[in-house]
Amino acid sequence: MEKTLYFEGAGWADCDTSKATDVQNCRIRTAFHNDKGEAIYLEMTSCEVTKRSANYLKSYRYAGFVDSCHYILGDDDENKHSIYNRNAKTFEYTKANILSFVNSLGCSFDKVETLPDLAGYRVFKDHDGYNFGDEFIYNAELTARAQEIEAHFHAPEKSEGKQYPNFSLWVDNEDKGMLHLLRHFPNLNRHWTIRSDVENWQETVTETILGRYAC
Repeated sequence: MEKTLYFEGAGWADCDTSKATDVQNCRIRTAFHNDKGEAIYLEMTSCEVTKRSANYLKSYRYAGFVDSCHYILGDDDENKHSIYNRNAKTFEYTKANILSFVNSLGCSFDKVETLPDLAGYRVFKDHDGYNFGDEFIYNAELTARAQEIEAHFHAPEKSEGKQYPNFSLWVDNEDKGMLHLLRHFPNLNRHWTIRSDVENWQETVTETILGRYAC
């Protein structure tokens, strides 16, 4: 069985830089354990190299940077536990190079993957702590249904000529079979929960009080 490290896509997946590389997002982050059991947080960013870029980047097409890399020791002191200083590591922004870097930290992963937004992996918990990308169980079928639900709510807005939807949809941090739908109206936000782990998800749409975002 392949040992996979999952990353959260923390940037805009539809921007040109995200779509130009096999990483599929211009900014990624994760938390994981190396082979010694040490917990590590890692965040990487990228940019397209142009004529105006610094000379040290000219050998790259899309330059990747280690924005943050530190041991997780419970006190959230990134500077004290830093493994790499910000932007100290530069590389061509590819999955192969990211895998090589991760494994240089004492790991033995077979591959890395950036998950889509509705896969439900977010590195930071709602309150304190981390969700670990080497422990996350990716459910492709559940993700596909969540994306279908997103398309369902986006369709009427697209028919009105809106390029971007006027709502937010995300996976619950604890219950991966639950979606949160936040719709934005003038001077009002409304919130629903939806079960994405059943085929007749339309019957599960329930308006609820979220307790934040004014709804």
